[in-house]
Amino acid sequence: MVSPARARQALGAVAGIASMAGSVTDRAEALVEPLRQITPFDAVFLTLFDPERRLQVPVLRQGYPEPASRGLDGEQFTRDVELAGMHGPSGPVRAGDLPVPVETLPTWSQYLYPAGFREGLAISLFSADGRYLGVLNTSSADPRPASDAACAVLAQMAPFVASAVDPMRSVSAVADLVAGAAAGVVLTRAGGAVPLPGLPGHRLLAPGSALLAAAHSRLTGDSVQTSFLCPADGDTEPSWLLVRALRCPSQPPWYLSTAVLLCPPPDLRGLTRRELEVLGLLIEGWSNARIADGLSLSLRTVVTHMEHIMTKFDAASRTMAAIRASRQGLYVPPELSLTAAPDVER
Repeated sequence: MVSPARARQALGAVAGIASMAGSVTDRAEALVEPLRQITPFDAVFLTLFDPERRLQVPVLRQGYPEPASRGLDGEQFTRDVELAGMHGPSGPVRAGDLPVPVETLPTWSQYLYPAGFREGLAISLFSADGRYLGVLNTSSADPRPASDAACAVLAQMAPFVASAVDPMRSVSAVADLVAGAAAGVVLTRAGGAVPLPGLPGHRLLAPGSALLAAAHSRLTGDSVQTSFLCPADGDTEPSWLLVRALRCPSQPPWYLSTAVLLCPPPDLRGLTRRELEVLGLLIEGWSNARIADGLSLSLRTVVTHMEHIMTKFDAASRTMAAIRASRQGLYVPPELSLTAAPDVER
């Protein structure tokens, strides 16, 4: 039986852990002792679901012998989670509460039973905005199931546990550092786009958009952030948005790749639409002759643009102008250039 005092103590501890700094793994490991205050167990694991690989990725695992650990790492465990109904909303579930006989689940029959485990208590984890995150499970050699009181306290703990291990939490924290961000999404490892909690989406951030492709292609190697301009509409003299792309922290389940944010533009230094397009090609390493051909301009016009650009950046060379424009995000990537607009300067 869990006393009210112990329940309050455990809940307070988990709430404190949810607000801790540090990594997802650090917070997951800190959850073990508060869990012990509500029910005894011999082993514990916590997984986060990778929707692209359809795999439950371990974040915390303690007390399982090697064969059982291998079983919890495999695809079969993910299938068993679904068979047990643990991939949807549910309260705490004991082994005897499962919708299928526990012995029919290979993870139990092939790994947990042979390792000596006879009971378990599990709960699905969901974020405050309804995203499925994964599963928290304790295993015990004692065949007696957890008490109803322990289940009730675990149900109260679950939102705090979910907050502690939510992989989007670190991404949102990074995005919060960007002043003025008005919209955003998160790119996934496979190139998909998922909502960024706390920010609305935008038509320019639709999956498969040229803007997202430009952000993905420019955040390569060891770079952790990049910025550039995007036209906000299709007019010949468009308004502009500053695009900020930030690499997501490396953490389980490792499918979140890049946060892409839309912000108000900085001071454009008087740069024209065409000069911003020229800068985009200059940063790509194009020569003046190639820029002229790519934008259907005369070489003389490109040279004139380059002179204006160097003046506006107070740069002694086209290379220095390109460096300064890149650092400030004052250019339009070729993928987003309005090259179809009438050229009144040719």
